[in-house]
Amino acid sequence: MPKLTETQFRKHGVSKMRALTVQRFRISQWQILTAIAILLLVTALFASFIGAANLSAEQIWALRVPRIFLAILIGLSLATSGTCLQAMFRNPLADPFILGLASGGALGAASALLFGVPSFAIPFAAFLTALMTTWLVYRLGKVNGVVRMDTLLLAGVAMNAFLSSILTLLLYLNSHRLLISAVYFWLMGGFQMATWREVWMVLPYAFIGLVLPLYHSRALNALLFGEEWAHYAGIEVEAVKRWLIIAASLSCGAAVSVAGVIGFVGLMAPHFVRLLVGPNHRLLLLGASIFGAWLLLCCDTIARTIAKPAELPVGILTAFLGVPFFLLLLRKAKSVFS
Repeated sequence: MPKLTETQFRKHGVSKMRALTVQRFRISQWQILTAIAILLLVTALFASFIGAANLSAEQIWALRVPRIFLAILIGLSLATSGTCLQAMFRNPLADPFILGLASGGALGAASALLFGVPSFAIPFAAFLTALMTTWLVYRLGKVNGVVRMDTLLLAGVAMNAFLSSILTLLLYLNSHRLLISAVYFWLMGGFQMATWREVWMVLPYAFIGLVLPLYHSRALNALLFGEEWAHYAGIEVEAVKRWLIIAASLSCGAAVSVAGVIGFVGLMAPHFVRLLVGPNHRLLLLGASIFGAWLLLCCDTIARTIAKPAELPVGILTAFLGVPFFLLLLRKAKSVFS
């Protein structure tokens, strides 16, 4: 073996230390994801045994377990959608609720419900309206070929107001008062009517909405440096963006169709997990989906126990958490608006 000079030895030692450091860092990232997954499992077990009433094993399986699974799937879907939107628009404030996707999905789901569409087709109707809303907000937020943070947020606020007014008009013109009351309560967000049917109905949408972004995780990493850089890196930017819009709309539309409008989960989950595992979207998407599932499960468990025997809509709790978080992010990003 040839002898190394002092300079070569130092370079070799530094590179070896860097390799070991990177390897340890990767292991720690997967350990963090594993810890979040274990936390989710423990919370799910704990949630299955607490509630407003003492239930038998059969009642727990029929009533609480599907609700827990549905909360996990909806939290996963919203977090995945938010992660996609933040990467695609390069906007830390992007969220399905803020950009109007949730309102679009709610309009589609509520319209399908009011007009008697079969229940299995309601998530698809919510997906279509969420998809159209995403495309409109993207077009409105694009100025001179660049998606600006301020115009994107204003476009989302405008679409939220417009779609909410259409939904209010539909409810006002409808004559079924009991159905209207149920729709209003559903729009607040919650899992009071969760059954195994809703779980199986949402599962394929949540799965596709997660797998598509994971497949394009390399492209998401490249988009962080800008569309031009991603293009020179060999990414078909427009095609990837179309797939990401479809994935975000699928996830958000399916979530809204069964649980109503639940805001800010897609905003908070990616930011918390990004602090733990970094910006690599292969890890970030997995971590954000697990953390979003845990966050929404915690909120639902609190919502059904804090005021027992009554239940709070879970959308109220997520808004209490999400609005201060959004304002904090907005304050940090104020230099962009100036």
